[in-house]
Amino acid sequence: MNGAMASAACGSSTSPLLPAVAPAASAKSSACPSKKTTATFPRRTVWCRAAGGRDDDGLLWLPRRDMLSTLGGVAAGLVGYPGLASGAAVEANPVESCRKGDKVNENLVKCTDPNREFPCPPPSPAKAVDFTPESTVKRVRQPAHLLSPENQEKYKEAIAKMKALPAAHPLSFAAQAAIHESYCDGHYRYDPAEKNRPFDVHFSWIFAPWHRMYIHFYEKALGQLIGDDTFALPYWNWDAPAGMVVPPLFRDPFGNPLYNKNREQSRLDKLVDLDFLNAPTDAPLIPFDGPKDDKYEALVNKNLCTMYQQQIRGGKGARAFLGEKLCSDADARLKEINARSKKRGGQKVKRDKTKSQGSLERMAHTALHVWVGRSGPPEGTTCSADTGGVLGHNGAYTCNNDMGFLGSAGRDPLFYSHHSNVDRMWHIWSTKLGGEGFKDPEWLDASFVFYDGVENPRPVRIKFRDVLDTRNLGYTYDAESEKELPWVASKINPLVPRGKGAPRAAAPAKQAGQQRVLVIQGIEYDPNVENKFDVAIGVPGDQASKVGPDHTEYAGSFAVVPSSKAGGGTLEGRITLFVDDVLDDVMGDRDTTVDVVLVPRTDEEIKLHLPPTIENQSQN
Repeated sequence: MNGAMASAACGSSTSPLLPAVAPAASAKSSACPSKKTTATFPRRTVWCRAAGGRDDDGLLWLPRRDMLSTLGGVAAGLVGYPGLASGAAVEANPVESCRKGDKVNENLVKCTDPNREFPCPPPSPAKAVDFTPESTVKRVRQPAHLLSPENQEKYKEAIAKMKALPAAHPLSFAAQAAIHESYCDGHYRYDPAEKNRPFDVHFSWIFAPWHRMYIHFYEKALGQLIGDDTFALPYWNWDAPAGMVVPPLFRDPFGNPLYNKNREQSRLDKLVDLDFLNAPTDAPLIPFDGPKDDKYEALVNKNLCTMYQQQIRGGKGARAFLGEKLCSDADARLKEINARSKKRGGQKVKRDKTKSQGSLERMAHTALHVWVGRSGPPEGTTCSADTGGVLGHNGAYTCNNDMGFLGSAGRDPLFYSHHSNVDRMWHIWSTKLGGEGFKDPEWLDASFVFYDGVENPRPVRIKFRDVLDTRNLGYTYDAESEKELPWVASKINPLVPRGKGAPRAAAPAKQAGQQRVLVIQGIEYDPNVENKFDVAIGVPGDQASKVGPDHTEYAGSFAVVPSSKAGGGTLEGRITLFVDDVLDDVMGDRDTTVDVVLVPRTDEEIKLHLPPTIENQSQN
């Protein structure tokens, strides 16, 4: 493709397995139906494959599934990219253009929202003090489903007391929820005096250490409220078969401070799906306490494979697991993207918030946020305050709350136990799996300020280098539960036998000391809705929709938890996927070629403005 934009050629099939249309934006020159058509088509499916061609007809669409159903009667569309090679990245390397990450501290990151004082944290007359490491490990986090009755009551008591604090208290439950809202739904700006860019603790290397800090001070406050400095926040053990359901501790609605009405009630007692956004919307849910039949065991196996992909196969190196550097100056070829959008009469795309998620953020973490959150307002109604919606930063109501929307996720007590396990995944990656974080001083010295001390709250400045070892924070995880990690030995299998008939496209040879990285940028999406597409390598179009985390051809996914629209518009996102293992499995030692196929998994439209590239890059 030599860096040129792709145009689309189409083929059709009567196979019910072939995903439906993924048309190019220019209906004039494409054999694919326009995304705007309302005509009734014969019952067939159509797929589009990119080929090197015209520069200004290259925008590709991953259409909404409801539109696709009128075209082919199936649940997904796809875009295929054969011909990816090292020469495809002729232009400036989009990842390595960010040589240094941004510095982050309280002087550069400000909560500046003239329209809403809350949820910005209350100002403190006291000057922030530097964090002092804990001298001993007193807190041991345990699985929520194995918590003793005594510890269950302690947890409920602590949450009840936190909820009883005045909202203005910086360690009240309302204030703790507001911390996540402000940092994750558009209230913070990076360097407002000069750059004035949006700032978010998701979508970059900020994600894991920031949430560890946040959960740490939340946990300490709970212990202080009940006078127990050994109190530890239980974790939702969703990576083990026995914990693959919302813990009963959170489900009892009667006099239970851990209960939250803003959850999707139909899923609370069902076997969770850690690849949830991949499931058809009408797929039957599987009762957790039901018969352990083939469907049950298949979902458990897929969940374990998802964890294997997240932690091991797709998590090799800090960039793959923790995410890309925070780079507010990296334009991600935004000028080119907006020029193409304008040419088609589209709106201006907003700057990418940061860079790219790691596997820790975009896989099980995101799936379970959406799994727990409501699926929308009551049937037959619109989303408003009267139907339980929450007001986002952009002034619009959303009904995917609480967990399913970044602005309200912290209002659900389950959020904190969910993130306790996300943190545990980082802990396991850093210890048992031998993962190493970044060495960049911009990452190690990034700092945030949190309040500490219920009786006399004071602001504490804490750096990422302070939280790399949980013992520095005075807690660890239950050793017994880590003796066996069932997903470590998960077996993933090829969907398509290698050999004749496999689709063909060039991939670069691996260079010494580097890994091959699939870079997909120019992803335009609406942040206010659920968005996901999977990436498959080395499969033909009529098989791509079947690829999942239990297959060797699965390269990863793009998935985000909904948040407020940026100024009412769309965002430009990107993903970088480390695909050495996938390419080795697909290509082996043979001099062969592969296809890269993008498979939409959600209903809303995503636009792809730029072709993917495969490049050799360092893993840290």
